Amino acid sequence: MTCPYCGAELRDNVRFCGNCGNRVNESPDSSTPSNSNSAVASSLSPGSRLQGGRYVIKKILGQGGMGAALLATDIRLDGKSVVIKELISDNVDQNRRLEDVRNFKREVATLAHIDHPLVPNVTDHFQEGTRYFMVQEYVDGENLEERMNRANQPMNEREALICASEMLDVLDYLSQQMPPIVHRDIKPANIIIGTRDRRAHLVDFGIARADEARNAQRKQTSALGTPGYAPPEQYQGNADPRSDLYALAATLHHLLTNRDPRNHPPFYYPPARSLNPQLSPDIERVLTKALNNDINQRYQSATAMKNEIDTILRQRFGISGNIDSYTLGTSGPMRAISSAQTQIANSAADATLPSTPSGVSQPGIGNSATPPTLMPPPPPTLSAAGQGNAGASFTPVQPLPAFSNQPISQPGFSNQQISQPGFPYQPQQAQPRKKRRGGLIVLIAVLLLVLIAGGIFGGYSWLTASKGSAPISVTMIKGEPIGISDGTTAFDTTLEDGSLKTQAAQQLKQDKNNVNAAISLLNDATSKNSNDAEALIYKEDIHVIQSGNPYVTIVVATMLSGDQIQVGRDDLQGAYIAQKEYNDGAKLRNGTLVRLLIANSGSQTSTVATVAQQIVKLQQSDPTFAGVMGWPYSGRTQTAIQILSQNHIPMISQTSSSDALSNASPYFFRVVPPNKQQGTQAAIYAETVLHAKTVTVFYDPQDTYSQSLAQDFMQRYQGTDKNKVITENYTIGKADTIASAMHDSSSKATDLIYFSGYATDVSTLLSDLPPGTLPVMGGDALYELGGYQSSARANFNRLRFTSFAYPDEWDVLKYSSQKPAFFNEYSSAFNPDGQHPGGSYGFTRADNDVILSYDATVTVLSAYNIALNTGKQNPTPEDLHLALLKLNGANAIQGVSGQISIGANGDPVDKAILVLYVDQNGHIHMEPAYLGRFLKS
Repeated sequence: MTCPYCGAELRDNVRFCGNCGNRVNESPDSSTPSNSNSAVASSLSPGSRLQGGRYVIKKILGQGGMGAALLATDIRLDGKSVVIKELISDNVDQNRRLEDVRNFKREVATLAHIDHPLVPNVTDHFQEGTRYFMVQEYVDGENLEERMNRANQPMNEREALICASEMLDVLDYLSQQMPPIVHRDIKPANIIIGTRDRRAHLVDFGIARADEARNAQRKQTSALGTPGYAPPEQYQGNADPRSDLYALAATLHHLLTNRDPRNHPPFYYPPARSLNPQLSPDIERVLTKALNNDINQRYQSATAMKNEIDTILRQRFGISGNIDSYTLGTSGPMRAISSAQTQIANSAADATLPSTPSGVSQPGIGNSATPPTLMPPPPPTLSAAGQGNAGASFTPVQPLPAFSNQPISQPGFSNQQISQPGFPYQPQQAQPRKKRRGGLIVLIAVLLLVLIAGGIFGGYSWLTASKGSAPISVTMIKGEPIGISDGTTAFDTTLEDGSLKTQAAQQLKQDKNNVNAAISLLNDATSKNSNDAEALIYKEDIHVIQSGNPYVTIVVATMLSGDQIQVGRDDLQGAYIAQKEYNDGAKLRNGTLVRLLIANSGSQTSTVATVAQQIVKLQQSDPTFAGVMGWPYSGRTQTAIQILSQNHIPMISQTSSSDALSNASPYFFRVVPPNKQQGTQAAIYAETVLHAKTVTVFYDPQDTYSQSLAQDFMQRYQGTDKNKVITENYTIGKADTIASAMHDSSSKATDLIYFSGYATDVSTLLSDLPPGTLPVMGGDALYELGGYQSSARANFNRLRFTSFAYPDEWDVLKYSSQKPAFFNEYSSAFNPDGQHPGGSYGFTRADNDVILSYDATVTVLSAYNIALNTGKQNPTPEDLHLALLKLNGANAIQGVSGQISIGANGDPVDKAILVLYVDQNGHIHMEPAYLGRFLKS
């Protein structure tokens, strides 16, 4: 057969011409750019394999212009995620197509020599037939455009400046290559905040578009940049490294003001403070200089601009560490410093700031590069797997003629070689360091102060550095791990990923400063069990500690061993979604992050006191500790209240509803109403819907939840004439007592069994029900799907129960358009790869325990934000207690389970109560009527 494009002779049944590379089953007339791209994309659908099966395509990330970006797994490296960039050329002309191939190979060669921790490394490149591929590391995270669209508000100045500093670090490195490298398309979509390291990474595949019109625009932007971000000279073909500084400043303006420059005429940016008055005059000055249309009036180097950004971070926000961390400008993780330290650091920086920062190894990142002879060492490379992303299209810049420049002193940093107006850009060369005795003296003085302070406060520093590690410990009691864990102990080890979590805990316990191995093991754990919130919380906590940001510590108190373990798993899922939402969205003031410690009291109420005493010790040793979210069961909560209240520690329970807890302590709060309200609702339902005249009530008189719920139901039900109540006692957790009570009641005529207790116990009752249609009703504790035995499923359709939450309540009540982000966040967190179908509890569908734990955690964090807004830098548990009392009126919360308005006694006011029932197929549904207020007034 013959190629219809170039006339070359081909073997039969081939899809591509080996000479020109075009598809041979298309006519030349049909080969539009859009069609060509689509053909390539369709030939590499998910599941396709490349390089002899080594790479398996997972999905197409984007395509357009000259390349397609594909997310794949590297089978040879244990399924490591990588990005494969494929050359896509829609040129029919053979010479132009060959030029495309040469440009692609040149790009591969350029990228292969880039060695910076914030730029994804090229790990492989290969050719299959006439198709060319490049493989890069994958950066798992969210790009800044996605973050801006999600938040729909300006980014916090502190966070935006940290991102800018890290990007300037990259641009400084690129500008020092020979020849200098210009990215040409800096914008929010090409900056990804890594999930693992929380740092800004520079990539370039976000510009790929799907439809033909945008593909046409993509071809323009590949050379001219993106309108709104690209500087004027780039459209004239005169881009150099200073052009990237303009684009970064345009990106920074977008982040700080939420004004998308693509929606406005180019090259004009209104004063940032006119759009966001909270910004500092210092950042306004930086933006004004960096966005100058005259290339010679801007910052003339990334170093100059970075020094001013870092000065603002140091002086305004008390942050250092990113300023002088790597040779050639590569940066380390920032840390917060005290005002005293800031003063010393500023003095030292003013006296000794070198023109090229010195290389320092950063914790958690492998430093494998070897320094070449007579040259500064190259930047360290990331050794952890999966820390890069897809196809950045960098363009080498030809060396420019040399011009002599006079040094111009810039405020806030040491003298830099700045190009004078009219002079072209000069790449800065790394200069040998000059000896500075003054700087050495200052450094020695600072070190002496540190050593003296360390000697005086050594014991205290060790305690606070570990953030109160003394009370964070676990003891085996009757075969269960009881205590508090910060990740150094894994509680829930019965899941498939249990051994991996245990190994991660051992790694953290051995060396908390080297967290890479632990993170890798936790990643493996969540790959096996994507909905294991314990592993996700430990991983998020590591990121919080490593970030250097201020943080608040909340203890999540629940049961992660014994027969109630599923309740604990649900509690952790809800708490994790709240933690992740607040951390990713920077919802707490001053960039404060959320750290969760997990407290397990196991299957016995008697161990709650042990854990509560540990929480008291935590309060005494950890200044970041603010309060407790938990316990889920009323009996355990009642035990904890006695200890925590004496020490003024606030606790907010997600599901404890016993009447005995109302007014039990000024330090106790909850997001569910007392049993009296749901008992009343259940009695009304039994009368008006089920038309029951005689009800048999099963309850445990020794359990505060069971006893109070039964009494509330009976009080309301017996208040109606002709209604009759029969009582049967049982003991929670004792199946024989339930069977005995069931046998006794079988001889008495009844219209309904009201079971006041928990799912694991009603499961026994359902298994022993006599044939027929006798309905069973109960309270919110029956909505625990993990507690039901398979033998109970036959009679599951007889069940009805009151509940404080239901995943479909927003749709049933016709509020679908107002549904909170929680529902999407839940599926994204626990079903990230879409392997579980919609409607799967624990992966895409949250039950009531998850929802209420989320609401309780959000309530704690909302109150903590109120305390922060009063000017408190580190609110205490007492501050949190006072703030919780303000969560009413205008400060009431719209929870997923309905309005949360805290009353004076700590109970929610007019909280919504639902009634759920099970159909013949075993599916749970919600009655359309409810009691209380659902939407925030």
